[in-house]
Formats: sequence, structure tokens, C-alpha cells
Amino acid sequence: MVVSPERTDLTNWMTGQRQYLRNALFFVLSFWLLNQVAYLFTVAEGVSIFYPPSGFAMLLIYLFGAKYLPVFFFAILIGGLPQRDVFNYNLDMLIPDLRMFLIYGTAGLILGKLNPEKQKLGATFYYTLMLIIIATALLSSAIFVMVSSDIGSTLSTRWREQVPLFFVGNLTGALTALPIFTLYLYIKSNGWKCLKRTITDEILRPDKLTVFLIIISLSFFVVFLGKFSENYSSYYYLILVPIIWTSVKWGLGCGLMYAFIGNLFTLSFYVLFGYSYYGMLEVQLIFAMSIISTVLIGLVHEQKDIFYEESIYDELTGLANMRLFRKLSASMIANAERNGETVALLFVDIDGFKALNDTFGHKAGDQALEKIGKLLKSSLREADFVARFGGDEFIIQLNGGVSEEDAGAVASSIINSMTKPFHFDNGVATIGASIGISIYPKDGANVDTLISKADKAMYAAKKSGKNCFRLYSQ
Repeated sequence: MVVSPERTDLTNWMTGQRQYLRNALFFVLSFWLLNQVAYLFTVAEGVSIFYPPSGFAMLLIYLFGAKYLPVFFFAILIGGLPQRDVFNYNLDMLIPDLRMFLIYGTAGLILGKLNPEKQKLGATFYYTLMLIIIATALLSSAIFVMVSSDIGSTLSTRWREQVPLFFVGNLTGALTALPIFTLYLYIKSNGWKCLKRTITDEILRPDKLTVFLIIISLSFFVVFLGKFSENYSSYYYLILVPIIWTSVKWGLGCGLMYAFIGNLFTLSFYVLFGYSYYGMLEVQLIFAMSIISTVLIGLVHEQKDIFYEESIYDELTGLANMRLFRKLSASMIANAERNGETVALLFVDIDGFKALNDTFGHKAGDQALEKIGKLLKSSLREADFVARFGGDEFIIQLNGGVSEEDAGAVASSIINSMTKPFHFDNGVATIGASIGISIYPKDGANVDTLISKADKAMYAAKKSGKNCFRLYSQ
């Protein structure tokens, strides 16, 4: 049955509308829930030491786009229910609502323009976000002071007295939204089951639970001391030590989690003990410092891992590069020598790849190489490994006492898989593979000799008509 373009457009439109409603519902509900949590940390009329809703909304605008700005304003209007009397809405309520809407809505759109990779929270995203959070906190504080109803004092006096507190409050609120947003993206990308598995396998490990208990105990201890004397206020900075250490030890994800949970417990103790001798400004500064430090240290940690991975893995296919392959191969050959086993090395050259590149373009070529990498990896056992040699050539090592017949069977399976049509964005292509095989120790005692002889066998396979394999011994 042929479906008309009009029917397809209508279906796509309805699907888009359903997605918009789902996202809008999540936007409003999450904003309201975060408001309810913020009310638990109220220390004065209209002042909370933990207010992440505006920062979280900024990040949702960044993720969803400008069409969710009306949803954002609606979320602001009803976000304070039931504590807020929205039925007697007036100018005094409208001004702060507009301030939040304009500043954080605009900031979300700017973040989207500066960092278009919405699902990938890389270093560029975090550095850009830090600057935007500081700018929004400054701007929001300045507008707050300018429209302050306290006209009895001079503007300079109001700036000195109110800007620092309001700036730190806005800064802390936006920063605390970051761990929540990161968790949301993780669930959105991987699902609840993966989160449950991560909690079980990673977070509930004894070493991480120990650090978690240290952070909670330390936060309780220093806030408890602050209940009795201001002489203990300097001890509060000790909370930073285990929080930052987690970022150094386990990376950005863990660091953000511990910074968020540890500070949330600290704020809870702060409210529970009647605010203690620590000032609200000091408490929020520690919160902001812990998250900023965690992000910066975590990024250094992750960049180090990225540089290491890039040095041993092929960027396009994700397979090992030849630097890693040679190390693994030498190790496995030494192991085979000790156990008196044989090792097979397969040199794979893709037939028809140049024609595919010329016909469909380099983008299709890259897509083909990615698919080929996955196909080769899925054709092997855990004991075997594959690397990209370069261009459209790949190297496979079969370990564990494989015979020539075993290697030939693997080569035949790969060739059969390669002959299936490859689908691209702009067409379909058929390729193949010519494979040369060398065997340790018969054909060579080291990896370079085995590669050289497998390469010669591969050229023999090409001369035989392609889409076949040849043993070097043949």
C-alpha cells in the first residue's frame, strides 16, 4: 500500500505534538517538584538556600529549544503552588517571574547556540555553562537590586548589602541544577534499567559507600559544631576535601554526584540545627565552590582519559589502533609460546571500498567503515581482537591454539557477512573482502613478520578474484 505524502506529514506532525506534550509535562512537573524541594530549605521570607528550578529550566530550554519558552513561563506561574497565592497575582509577583523567564530562558538559548551537541556534555559544554551561570547570576542580582523596594537606602548601599548574597544564591541554584540535569540526560539516554545497574555495580561498591559515609559524617560534624560557636566556622571547608577527592579518583560523573548529595545533606543539617553560626552566604559559597571545583577537576580527569583512548583507539571505528594491537599481539604471542599454542593473524582488505567512496561520498565511506568495524568485532570470540590497520584495511588476531582450518572458517564467515548490501543515507552498496592469513609460529615468530606475510597472502587472494581468503603457506 502506498502512503500519500499528506498522510505522512500528518503522522509526523501528530508524533511531534505528542513529543512536545510529553516534554512540556516533564518541564512543568520537574520545575514544580524542584520548587517544593527548595521550599524545604527556606531560611527567610522568599529566600531559600537551595533553589535549582531556574537553572534546571535554563538547561531544559537548552535541550528542547525556543518553542518551550511558553512552557517555561507557565511553569514559573504555577511552580510555587500551593505555597504561592497565584489567584491574587500582582505586579510584585510578575517582576521576579519576568526576571527569571527572560534571563534564564535567554541563557538557555545562548547555550544551545554556543554548544549545539545537545546530548554530549563535553568540556566545551561545561566551560561555556560555567560562564553563562556566572553571567546570569550577576545579571539577575543586578536587576534584583535595581528594582528593590528598599528605596530608603542608596543604590550603592543596596549593592554592597544585597548583591553578594543574591549573586551567590543564584550561582548556587544554577550550579545545583547541573547534577540533576546530568542525571536526567543519563536516564533519557540509557533508561532506568541501566541506571539501576549502574547504582548496583558502581555506586554501591564498598569503597564508594565508605567515601559517601565519610562525606555525610563530616558534614554533620562541622555543621553540628557550628551550632555552638562561630570559632568552628573554618572547619566547614573540610567538607570540600572528600568531595573533590571523588572527582580526582573517579571522574566528573561521580564527583558531581558526591558534590550534590554531600552538599544537600549539609544544607539539611544546616536547616535542622537552626542555621548554626555559619552564615547563609558562607554555606552557599561552599556549595558553589564544591561543584565548580568538581567540574574543573573532573574535566581534567576525563580529558586525560580521552587523550589516552585517542592514542590507542581508532577514532572512527572505535577499534584498537596499531599501537595497541602490537602490544596486545606481542603479549598473546608470548603467551602462546609458553603454552605451545598457535596464533592466526588475518589481514582484511575491503573490496569495492574506493568505488563506494567515489559514488556515495566520504560520509558514506565513514559509515561503511563504522559498520565494518562492528561486523568484524561481532565475528570474533572474547579471546580474539581486531584493529584498524589504516584506510580500508583491518588486522585480526585469533588466539588460543587455532588451526589453519579454524582461521579459514572465521575468514569465510567474515567474507559472507561482507557480501550483504550496506545501506546508507543516500543509497545501497555491495562490497566484499579479501583476506590473507599467517600462522604463528610456522609463518613468523613476531607480529611484524606475521603482518607482512598475511599482507602478501591478502594480495594473493585479490589476484585470485577477490572476495576470498588465502593462507600464506599456500
